[in-house]
Amino acid sequence: MTATQCPPSRAAELGSLYHFLELALAHPGEDGFDYFRRPETEHELARLLSGHLPRHAGPPLADFFGGLRKATFEEVEAAYISLFSANFPQVPCPPYGSLFTAEDDGKRLEEMLAIKAFYAENGVDVSESFDDLPDHLCVELEFLQLLCFREHDAAAAGDAELAAALRGRQAVFLDRFVLPFMERLAALAAKFDADNPYSHLLDATRLLLTDHRSHLGECLP
Repeated sequence: MTATQCPPSRAAELGSLYHFLELALAHPGEDGFDYFRRPETEHELARLLSGHLPRHAGPPLADFFGGLRKATFEEVEAAYISLFSANFPQVPCPPYGSLFTAEDDGKRLEEMLAIKAFYAENGVDVSESFDDLPDHLCVELEFLQLLCFREHDAAAAGDAELAAALRGRQAVFLDRFVLPFMERLAALAAKFDADNPYSHLLDATRLLLTDHRSHLGECLP
């Protein structure tokens, strides 16, 4: 498959997928809880990914939605907090990439500066009012969303060279920052609490990111 043969529709669908995952992996609010547990939400995601969803990502996504529908808001919020925010003696799955991609704690600041530099090289600055760190999982998913929609726009405008360059940027970002982080984070979640709905969602996210990267290998010039 050549660069010009990669359909822009896949980039748009991936952008929408990363938007969904960014929202789903954020701390749940009651409105979000109601939205994600609706059968219509699961059906819409399936429609969005029709023809693109890797078969092995379907079961953990179904387990995530099913887990939400079986629980109260308080139970889901507690499940999220126990995995990502607070636990004793330590948080099992802190959602910050530099904790997983830096060689040691002393290199963590360098890793955060590296990801901020990557954002800046691609025209994205983290707002000074942003009250979290630039290597948070949801920030990385938002950045991937942006790259995918930029690729879609470039391909739709007939700019094959720019679309190919943006696919290259996605590949570098996935290889350098996202996949090493997600593979370890999902494994930790499964080990800590395999039945937690967010453990299922992390596993599905890992599989979807891996599938995205494999398709980029086909599309890069």
